[in-house]
Amino acid sequence: MIRIPHSAYADMSAHAANVYPYECCGYITGTADTATWTVHRCRNIQNDLHARDPRQYPRDARTAYVFSQEDMTALFHGEFEPPDARVIGFYHSHPDHSAYFSEKDRLDALTDWLDPEPGYLVLSVIKGRVEDLKWFQWGPDRETFEALTVEVL
Repeated sequence: MIRIPHSAYADMSAHAANVYPYECCGYITGTADTATWTVHRCRNIQNDLHARDPRQYPRDARTAYVFSQEDMTALFHGEFEPPDARVIGFYHSHPDHSAYFSEKDRLDALTDWLDPEPGYLVLSVIKGRVEDLKWFQWGPDRETFEALTVEVL
């Protein structure tokens, strides 16, 4: 089970509702103390990429996301509060679809560039309202992801 503070849940839910019918994306930083968790909303540039080159980027932001360069720079070079904060997880939404870990989500998560490996939160947004959320984490075999029960505190 993963416990998410209500403030983080509310911020991610508002983000998902604000950009609906497109996917939102972002990440969460903090420590083991969930009171320190901070949501970092990112800009999904998938529509820009799709408009520029639909052959290379056939999906638009209704079914895909890509963090902006500015957000990636903040993710890799930013300083988080408190000073011992780390990336806890990444999040994105599935507009008008369930909260599942797609094959693309799985491939995007095969990074091995953060230690410990963060979790992956997917929010199901139906008609502009978050209806479900699921947290995915590497399974014990490190070959599959498993869904963890989410409790909002």
